[in-house]
Amino acid sequence: MIEFWTLAISVVTAAACALTGTFLVLKREALVSEGLAHAVLPGIVIAYVITESRTSPLLIAGAAAMGLAMVLLVQAIRRTGIVDRDASLGVVFPALFSIGVLLANAELSGVHFHADCIIDGNLSLSVLDGVQLGGRNLGPKALWTMSIALLSVAAFLLVFYKEMKLVTFDAGLASTLGFRPVLMNAVWLALVSFVTVAAFETAGSILVVALMIAPPAAASLWTKNLPLLLALAVLIAIAAAISGFYTAFALDIAPAGPMATLAGALFLASFLLAPQGGLLSSRLRRRAQSRSIEAHLVAARAEASGPASPEALRAELDWPTARFNRALHQALALGVLRQDAAGAVSSVGS
Repeated sequence: MIEFWTLAISVVTAAACALTGTFLVLKREALVSEGLAHAVLPGIVIAYVITESRTSPLLIAGAAAMGLAMVLLVQAIRRTGIVDRDASLGVVFPALFSIGVLLANAELSGVHFHADCIIDGNLSLSVLDGVQLGGRNLGPKALWTMSIALLSVAAFLLVFYKEMKLVTFDAGLASTLGFRPVLMNAVWLALVSFVTVAAFETAGSILVVALMIAPPAAASLWTKNLPLLLALAVLIAIAAAISGFYTAFALDIAPAGPMATLAGALFLASFLLAPQGGLLSSRLRRRAQSRSIEAHLVAARAEASGPASPEALRAELDWPTARFNRALHQALALGVLRQDAAGAVSSVGS
């Protein structure tokens, strides 16, 4: 039963992170997830010091408040125009994370709530903290928390899908049409912060970032259709979670590392093999374009010089034999060049 609950938490967490991360990737704000995953740490530590309880709702409230503070501070620095968007984020979140680590080491020494747990998560043990109602165990608290996070994100996208699509791809047009891109972006970042905080203790900062960025980035290489991209990102994230879980189970190690590794591996496979944006398909497409250009160059030369033997045409172009023969066969296959019974070649247009 523990194995089932752990796998269920992993799947729900992966789906929630992938949904929220998709729009971050599309808006080229992937580093926001990294920033939030680290910047919420001081909020958690401060709330824990005040409440002295790791189950208090104030931990989530403190983390969410710190995440919102990070977003507002980054936006304030960006509006000055002194530094660009990535630099402002790179300045703010390391500072907040450093403060959080210092507080954790200073105030939480001797308790299990420490920096290693924050970075790596506690997925294997999260199933032991169950929700009790009327003497019945309704399942792990982490599963309920992440399910609420997933449903919140899904509900928001169902209600505001058109607005989010417009704000993501053309904020200027959205503003002209009467929408408020800044407000929509702020609400969405608040949801991202909520998901990050909800997954923080369970998955840890490393896995949260991996699941938010790698699956959507991989999905974007396979399709440009937004609904399909969202669905594919979730499927890739779930595949990484399931395969990572069973890899960790077989190796008898914590599952967060294998899940993050396999999310990266799925992105790498997509980067190499995807038909639209993959490295292999791009190279094949460029090669096909290059050969088509060479074939038309041969046809143009044949049109200028008139019917000639292939060897004479090759001498005029001064190309290596292998290159010319490849271009000649391509030109004949494309129908831009013809060859008579005597072997002479000429342009179809001549």
